[in-house]
Amino acid sequence: MNAEEHCTLDNRDKELLQYLQDAFPVSKSPWAEIGEKLGITEEEVLSRSQRLSSDGVIRKLRTILNGQKIAACSSTLMAMRVPAERMEEVVSVVNEYMSVTHNYQREHDYNLWFTVTTCGSGGKDLRSTVEEIKERIGIPDSDVLDLPTTRVFKVDVRFKFTDFKDNGDGRGDIPKVEMEHTKMNTDDEPDETDQAILRVAQEGIPVVKEPFEGIAKEAGISQDEVIARLKKLINGSVIKRLGISINQRKVGIVANAVVAWKVPQEQVDSVGNMLASYREITHCYERVTMPGKWEHNLFTVVHGYTRESVGEIAERLSKVVGISDFLVLFSNEQFKRTSVMHPY
Repeated sequence: MNAEEHCTLDNRDKELLQYLQDAFPVSKSPWAEIGEKLGITEEEVLSRSQRLSSDGVIRKLRTILNGQKIAACSSTLMAMRVPAERMEEVVSVVNEYMSVTHNYQREHDYNLWFTVTTCGSGGKDLRSTVEEIKERIGIPDSDVLDLPTTRVFKVDVRFKFTDFKDNGDGRGDIPKVEMEHTKMNTDDEPDETDQAILRVAQEGIPVVKEPFEGIAKEAGISQDEVIARLKKLINGSVIKRLGISINQRKVGIVANAVVAWKVPQEQVDSVGNMLASYREITHCYERVTMPGKWEHNLFTVVHGYTRESVGEIAERLSKVVGISDFLVLFSNEQFKRTSVMHPY
């Protein structure tokens, strides 16, 4: 199936995707538990999940880790003015770096936008990596933005497949989700066995009848112990989420935009938390500004089925938070999209 083709999902597929994304059971028989919730057999749940995986709708079943809990990670958003005739060459260089997780061409004078994230002490630090990329590419500093992350309000790439009820405040199709703020317990750091589990689970968990069996073999422990340790790591907020990641383009969510907001410093906390509470917002960061060059300090990412729907969401949220100075930077082309891999 071509990567650009959309998959047709029936209602059962949509219900299943929602459950696999939001509430994957950590147990020996997760498919049976899901089947019980959906009123279908374990065999149907597993076969549908495997089909959705082979069709490319499901990217991976994996753990999403809390980088602030397990490793010191630093990140910046780079933007460059790249001449059209150099775009392919520049993209090729940028994409060589494992620390570059996202790379898009966007509709703006700065037309290439990519994130650089470094974690732990085993490789180059963020500044060294950024300077090396800039030196190799040779784009003048006057044509480069370097916008380090100063605060993370939200990173939660999940999508809505089943209907939500109106939340009662007139904003209907933009349901709010409760944000969980779990205190980190520094007395309960992952041990070597936990780290072995996390190393395997963040790379991907197979969509098979007993998905945690392979992790148990890799770690040299029983499946029951893997399950118990995963639950403990989830409860301790080392693992933010265990579930599937979706290739949204496969299900018709083809519009993607960074919405950059110019927010007075004294309002950043309240506006950032408010924007982060909306499901359509998958990422929300405060970033360093470059006075006189770039002064939008709050960045959100919005996904939608159409450009018009993304624009409408941005306009509506502008009214909700009371910020009228914002830019909608649509992506024209996705050059790279991967996950941050934490060093274990």
